[in-house]
Amino acid sequence: MSNTPILHVLVPDLLQPLELWHKDFGFDAVSPELNRLLKQHQKNNLPFKGLDRTLFSLLGFPFDAELPVAYYRAKKEPVNALLSQHNGTLLCADPIHLEVGVSEVILNTHRFDDLSTTDADNLIALLNQHFSQDGLQFVKGVANRWYLLLAQDDSLQTIPLEERRGKNIAQYLPQSNKIKLQRVQNELQMLLHSSAVNQQREQQGKLPVNSLWFWGGGVKIKARTRVRSVMGGGIQGEVAALIAQCDYQATAKSPQHTLNQYVAGGHHLLILDQLTGFALQDDLVAWQQELKQLEQKWFAPMKKLLDKGKLELVLHPCNGASLVPKKSTYTQQLWEALRGDRSTLRKIVRGIKQ
Repeated sequence: MSNTPILHVLVPDLLQPLELWHKDFGFDAVSPELNRLLKQHQKNNLPFKGLDRTLFSLLGFPFDAELPVAYYRAKKEPVNALLSQHNGTLLCADPIHLEVGVSEVILNTHRFDDLSTTDADNLIALLNQHFSQDGLQFVKGVANRWYLLLAQDDSLQTIPLEERRGKNIAQYLPQSNKIKLQRVQNELQMLLHSSAVNQQREQQGKLPVNSLWFWGGGVKIKARTRVRSVMGGGIQGEVAALIAQCDYQATAKSPQHTLNQYVAGGHHLLILDQLTGFALQDDLVAWQQELKQLEQKWFAPMKKLLDKGKLELVLHPCNGASLVPKKSTYTQQLWEALRGDRSTLRKIVRGIKQ
């Protein structure tokens, strides 16, 4: 076992949008610290993309299986007897807004952080009144995290919610051999469309909840993991720490101190998902500003510890590849210090695709 801490840094939406932004806006992300960090690296191609799949893969789950997100996420919700005592399959049924075009149906990027507990309860009550005859029950975790309680179902095939935000949902709808989920979706969309809650939201200039995204209905399995700590990522990070039965921290007061405190003998997960919201909104200025903050707080001290042999790094852009930075020689470090590097990240993207 390595005597050096192994840190997995998950940074979704770091590289994936760059080619499209360059094509549409002529945008090239400036990232001197990340370019120094990845000056020499090993690329590993992965058969999956997205933060959720990357996390569960690092936790020891098969990448091609239905992710058991609902099972574990429900354990982090406020105490709820219906969730904790349910013996069948749990399915995330998160509120979303769909935009219907001529040839596409796009899943809006809005996360419904503005949905009140009362409005969520009223919408769920409406759905339960209609679907009780089918033996289906919807339950709230918090206002924008809902669940569908099902009988045991090991045939579910779904796509994580974050993978389809801002994208066409055709060909990505949930599948099951035991329940007609698409029929359920069609019916609930009609109910939600005419609900008093949504009519009021529209009058207030807010997006209505016009559908639900079913996902994460995998069953609990034994997964071997060497993860010893998790930092960041909100509820996704909390779920990862629950699975690994390890320490979780939401944020770091001092990133440099945190990096120096990682202990050897295991793997540590650092989720830096601050770029995602700006990427979904195509807010290039804010995205670049946030990247600059990440460089100063995290990437620069990571580079120093890597070169000193005090930290091993694996960078996960969650885009189908992982990158393992290599330690620079003293001569290379001196040259980098003298020369500097203002290279754009698009060069890294091109290298990954080769």
